[in-house]
Amino acid sequence: MKLRQFQTIVSEKADVAILLNPDSNVGYFCENEIYGFACLIVPAKKSPFLITSLLDYEQAKEKIKLEVISFREKKRFLNFLTELFKKRDIKFKNIAVNKKALSCAVFENLKKALKAKFVDVSDDLKKLREVKTRKEIELIEKACRISDKVLSKVLNIFSRLRTETDVEAELFYHAKKYFADRSFKAIIASGRNGSMPHHTTKNKRLQRGFCIIDFGVKYKGYCSDITRTVFIGKPRKKDKELYELVLDAQTHAIKNVKTDMLCKELHKSAVRMLKEYGKYFIHGLGHGIGVDVHESPSISPFSEDRFKKGMVFTIEPGIYVPHRFGIRIEDVVLLEKRPRVLTRSSKELIVF
Repeated sequence: MKLRQFQTIVSEKADVAILLNPDSNVGYFCENEIYGFACLIVPAKKSPFLITSLLDYEQAKEKIKLEVISFREKKRFLNFLTELFKKRDIKFKNIAVNKKALSCAVFENLKKALKAKFVDVSDDLKKLREVKTRKEIELIEKACRISDKVLSKVLNIFSRLRTETDVEAELFYHAKKYFADRSFKAIIASGRNGSMPHHTTKNKRLQRGFCIIDFGVKYKGYCSDITRTVFIGKPRKKDKELYELVLDAQTHAIKNVKTDMLCKELHKSAVRMLKEYGKYFIHGLGHGIGVDVHESPSISPFSEDRFKKGMVFTIEPGIYVPHRFGIRIEDVVLLEKRPRVLTRSSKELIVF
């Protein structure tokens, strides 16, 4: 259905669309994860098809409902493509591409080989993927259930783990046992490391204090993303109050999501909920999630996106006091008539 919608967009703007892996839209429209070099061709008036290397041809043919064509020499791919277009009588005076997924070198090679006018449809693709289908929601729900199970397994043995990489390794190990992969490299940030939202997990002993555990799994091409903050040692009264402050901001934000609301307004309300610690909330409140772990909408102070029924997104307020600590709580939320939280792990502060 989404591919037909995209084909309608192509017919209004160009003669044909070319999408090149690793653009996630290739797997999105093929309704399967696509590995290796691949190119999805969507003509305005003919049936779409996928081109893969000979190495990946058999696997793609088994998984994908579209016609699959193979080629041998990657170096000669653009010549192969030009000849194929002529053979199939596919006009290419105007070609639609996703510029945001193309390197400058690849785009220049396309222009040189095909000698056509190129139309950027990246914004169209972004909007097309914002609202999820029922099948997509089911797959995201499954990914979220797996992430809950994985987190539970790891928290049960957390006291036996010694380093940040120990925690990361256990998360990945249990994800594989549930036939899932990781949707991004986990962030395990203990003690002072927690003040850096994108801390690189280190093979060093877990520090006392707050410890952020941010990870996600990918199941059948769809992602989850969850963050919980635990405490190593004995928390002070102030530590508990700060944790509750972040949790209240998240609870309030989830409760107040509404259809057609500007995303930036929800972000601003979360900052207000954090009171004097709002200045330590240094990233957006959330992001869309689906085939990619970061999709539209953007829930940030600069976003012009609006919430729509059928969107799936994260809500993840946090505070990060430089060189001291960080706290972040994140869930995946589906907006139906009301918001529904898909990640169900407990948000009580767990102490080790």
